[in-house]
Amino acid sequence: MECSDVMLALILFIDDEIHDEIQVEIFQSHFQQCPQCLSEMEHERQVLTRMKSLLSDECCEQAPEDLNSRIAQQTALLASQMFNPTQIITEYRRTETTINGETHIEIETVQEIRRDFPLS
Repeated sequence: MECSDVMLALILFIDDEIHDEIQVEIFQSHFQQCPQCLSEMEHERQVLTRMKSLLSDECCEQAPEDLNSRIAQQTALLASQMFNPTQIITEYRRTETTINGETHIEIETVQEIRRDFPLS
């Protein structure tokens, strides 16, 4: 797993919103091998814990059950979208021009990123 993929789903990992055991193991393995991502994860976990603590100290009301349900559904949808395959298409163009014996080469690269999101 690439660091960029880890960063995209870091909050889901911290909040235990990733229910696929294989994905959880992939994250844990990445954290064992990547000190930068591990450090960022620990930092985000501390920030999130502190925010929850501050909110729980200030908020005494319970959220309506339908709100909790909608949040859980949206979180699950986001988690499933984050782990859908991504297709990267790279196109190269090379233009070679020779004028009076002097050759100029121009290389242009275009990348297109495609990700299919399920409709739910």
